[in-house]
Amino acid sequence: MNLMLIGGGQLVAPSHQFINRHVVQLTKHAPHIVFLPTASRDELLYQQQFRDTYEAIGAIVSIVTLFDDEQSMETQRRLIENADILYVGGGNYPLLVKTFAVKGMDVLLEQAIKRGKWYVGVSAGAIYAMEYGIRTSEGGTGYCLDSGQGWLNGCLCPHLNQKKRAARFQEYLPQMNYAIGLPDDTVYIQSETDHYRLGEGHVLCFK
Repeated sequence: MNLMLIGGGQLVAPSHQFINRHVVQLTKHAPHIVFLPTASRDELLYQQQFRDTYEAIGAIVSIVTLFDDEQSMETQRRLIENADILYVGGGNYPLLVKTFAVKGMDVLLEQAIKRGKWYVGVSAGAIYAMEYGIRTSEGGTGYCLDSGQGWLNGCLCPHLNQKKRAARFQEYLPQMNYAIGLPDDTVYIQSETDHYRLGEGHVLCFK
């Protein structure tokens, strides 16, 4: 599988632009990127920022929205099948998991990724690809362990620069055979032939 997992950060921030450029460079041609802002409940500003950012650096952008009735399932399926890169944004992780399952997007994404398409996930989207991840707990007062799709074994902690989240991650580490911690503006990439990291201040933990 081809996975690019981003710890977090602001899409439009100068510190995040090297990541955006790397996403576009995952393919040898101008990529068709399908963006799923599901974890933000399809926030319109997020959609517009994504489109503006990626079209400006040469990508073709389509957006799959799951909180309105304007897109048919057939349209969404066609967009997923024609994508080079599937980009799942950040936000509310339980909302992401529930909505993908209800809408059948979990099955479509897994089928597409098994066919070799790139999956890019940031924060909640990054956790989704893993066996486990550290997410914000309900109420936003703490952090908890949650399960993902298991496309990559182990546990991922996004936003490792947040001290309380990082402390929670450390508590769970003894239970994990493999774990990845990613601060904002850092990336872990696992392709079918290689794996590597991008960004300053990254921390990876192996056992």
